[in-house]
Amino acid sequence: MILVLVLSVCLWACRTANVGTNEKKENLRSAKIIENVTANAPTYAKASYKFSCEYSVNGGSPDSFSGNLRVSRDSLLWVSLRSFNIEGFRLLVSNDSVKVLNRLKNEYYLEDISALVNFANVDLSYNDLQSILLNEFFRYQSDNDFEKEDDYNSCVDSLYYCVSRVSQKKQKRPNGNYAEIRGSVIQTMKVIPGTFKVKNLYLEDLEDGRNAFVEYDKFTRYGEQLFPQNMNIYVEYGNSSATMKFTINDFAIDDELTFPFKIPAKYTKINLNEDNR
Repeated sequence: MILVLVLSVCLWACRTANVGTNEKKENLRSAKIIENVTANAPTYAKASYKFSCEYSVNGGSPDSFSGNLRVSRDSLLWVSLRSFNIEGFRLLVSNDSVKVLNRLKNEYYLEDISALVNFANVDLSYNDLQSILLNEFFRYQSDNDFEKEDDYNSCVDSLYYCVSRVSQKKQKRPNGNYAEIRGSVIQTMKVIPGTFKVKNLYLEDLEDGRNAFVEYDKFTRYGEQLFPQNMNIYVEYGNSSATMKFTINDFAIDDELTFPFKIPAKYTKINLNEDNR
């Protein structure tokens, strides 16, 4: 399932010590909450980690895989997916493209970054994916360039800070210009008081019926950084759904990381239609 492959990218873990996250909330404006979340985001240039994932599709029996990820901030996400320590897939996601090697069938896929929408059934850019997987402030990108952090509103929650906003989507005409507004996406983010780490985020597409929920748990300190050991992703689209539960470990920062992705000459290029997902 390519839905699983694309969303199976997570980050961060090394020497651990459990960290409490229950602190009393102050009375903060939404813009100040977002400012603090951004200030407490992880800092790195290149990093790598290992992960395991248990997943299920449409409520079926769970399956699992493991993998390794390397990331170059704001540039590349590289992931090797394995089962029984044998690499089955390798992915490379950049700002403008998605590449997939299927080593099990000697096939490859190459498409521009817009393919993430078809893979995950949720509108995602590279920066969106990176922010989700790094437990950072996530801002769903609408077509309104004028929107800023102060367009978030506070929402009610007894335990966490809560901010939300409505992003309006527009449909492009063939000439590239925008037509009328055609739908809205509601984004809600909850933040842990004190540490200002994102606890969960929820996207609801009111037009297309697409919903995505990401939840972070077991925050642990790695040196001066806090990062969750668990990340759960839930996606719904019409009658389809997927659940992915990640366990994250072996984080390391390494400026010498490389991102190998060579397509063998014998591999066949494929198109990812419904039958190939």
